[in-house]
Amino acid sequence: MSSDFNPSLVDSLIEEALSSPKAPDRSYGHLGFMEGDIVSSIFSAIQDRVPNETFLKIVKESRENYTSYIVPQKITDLHTVTHNCRKCSFSGINPALPKWNVHNPDVLFILETSNIDQNSSALFISALKEAGFKSENVCLTYLLRCPTKDIQEQYIDNCKSYLHQEIQIMNPKLICPIGGTVLSSLFGTDVKLKEYKSKVTWLGSWPIYPLYSLAYINKAGESALADFKADMNQAYQFCYKKVANNESDK
Repeated sequence: MSSDFNPSLVDSLIEEALSSPKAPDRSYGHLGFMEGDIVSSIFSAIQDRVPNETFLKIVKESRENYTSYIVPQKITDLHTVTHNCRKCSFSGINPALPKWNVHNPDVLFILETSNIDQNSSALFISALKEAGFKSENVCLTYLLRCPTKDIQEQYIDNCKSYLHQEIQIMNPKLICPIGGTVLSSLFGTDVKLKEYKSKVTWLGSWPIYPLYSLAYINKAGESALADFKADMNQAYQFCYKKVANNESDK
């Protein structure tokens, strides 16, 4: 053992570590993302030989045993808890619940908040329909459940567990965060949406395909809207195209 070893110094370091306040855990560990390129590598290797829809179905089925083990709660039970949540003390406001198919969606779209205007809502639904999505195939949920425009880390921390459990229980084929804030919350760190846009990024067995925020599209105009619709179409193709190289789609 080295003669430089100082027991008192080690004791002081341990005491300091134990007494230091812990920051909220904003990692995506609870969601079971588990960084790794295994599924991504498998997908890259076989996407020209196996239909996307078949591959995604296999991945979806393979997650079922795992997610049912770590999240035994039913979606109805989770939403009962969510609906009665008062963590953020928004007096008299019931947190919003997901829309459309919440039991077995192919794609889960995630907005920052349920507080969106009619123009943004119409824009989103129109893009869904043009791409080919139907209400029975998709679910729309929220990063923040209370209808607030004030996006604070405290509110995200309060809502995060609800979103993560929803994802695990719903077990979608594809996750589409809408806007950089939602994307960052899933990745567990601040990221730039433009670096991930128009491509699928695998986090463990979960494929993530981000979209522009609706607020940005309303400000940026026609070019951003066209881009949004193109990305929505690519999300549809990713889930349902029968063969690679754009030879056909569903």
